Amino acid sequence: MFNSSIIAEEFSSRIRKVQKLLQKDPRDGVLVFSTESEPYGVRYFADYWPSFETTGVLIPREGEASLLIGPESLTYAKGHSRLKNIIRMKDFRESSQPDYPGSKLATWEEVLAQHKIKKLGIAGWHMFPYAIMHNLEAAISKANISDADQLIRQVTLKKSPVEQAYLRKAAKISELGFKAVLEQIRPGMTEIQLAGIAAGAMLANGAEATGYPIWCCSGPNSIQAISRPTHRKVKRGEIIHFSVGAKVEGYSASLGRPVVLGKCPVETKKFLQVGLDAENQTIDLMQAGTPASEVAKKVHTAISKQGYGKAILYGPAHGCGQMECEYPFIETSSQFILEEDMTFMVDIFLAQDTMGFRFEDGVIIRKGEPEVLSSYKRKLNILEV
Repeated sequence: MFNSSIIAEEFSSRIRKVQKLLQKDPRDGVLVFSTESEPYGVRYFADYWPSFETTGVLIPREGEASLLIGPESLTYAKGHSRLKNIIRMKDFRESSQPDYPGSKLATWEEVLAQHKIKKLGIAGWHMFPYAIMHNLEAAISKANISDADQLIRQVTLKKSPVEQAYLRKAAKISELGFKAVLEQIRPGMTEIQLAGIAAGAMLANGAEATGYPIWCCSGPNSIQAISRPTHRKVKRGEIIHFSVGAKVEGYSASLGRPVVLGKCPVETKKFLQVGLDAENQTIDLMQAGTPASEVAKKVHTAISKQGYGKAILYGPAHGCGQMECEYPFIETSSQFILEEDMTFMVDIFLAQDTMGFRFEDGVIIRKGEPEVLSSYKRKLNILEV
């Protein structure tokens, strides 16, 4: 019944790696928490993506891991989860908070006792709901609950050959979404229309979903680092910023490209070239053994020397995998070294006054030059339409 073609052993191996780390950890288990919009933790360990409800995977130091779901998702979860033990709990219900009178739902006391957990780590700590935390604290006390994100990152930070393969596929399907836009874009079309063209092309070519809400941000909207398309009509001579990404077997890639229709103003072209040069420089620098902070410092220095230092919002790359944007960011303050099999989105976002853009492509870290997931139309896309 599983939709994924990733073999079961891949998921079992991930759980065993966490349990091996727990052998040297004072905690008895880890609860990996996920939501519909941030599904990566639970999908990584159980291949389950919640709808409406939230969810968790409870991994004990020894024994079988369990998928924790809300009251309504049992039949859905049975058709998707790689974990056989599925437990329904009221705490993972949908946000409209139905009571489900008459339903037999597990309590935290029962679940933790079943898994022999007295001290618990939480992965997804910074988005974990207060209401669930309150109930957990009542079951085992606040002193016995702690942040486990760093423990889980030891397992997820480097991507396996299977994961890398799906990131490559997601990148290729993302290209098809952008290609469809370039073939159909005309002045007067709305941002939403154009985002729909990209989404439709990706879904028609094998994506299970978009990796995030597709962005088409034009003119004054192009300065938005995180955005949603509107009914604004695109015009000639302005930056139209596209971020197009497909999700394949749970893995999300992205393609970020600015487009200008018709004649491009000189200052706009200069600004775009600075961003394109910064992306190419970032890719060249991202090799195994390189301090992440060194990459960010060199790229930011180059941008600043061109007079665009104030246009910088964040570092030139961030992790990717099940989410298009995962830990860690590459920033001037980063304290880690790039290692083989880490995966990143090189993400150059620059914005000033009334214009901004993003150049974005995925890379896999290697000993020498990184593997680039896409180079499709990585240039100044100035279209005569």
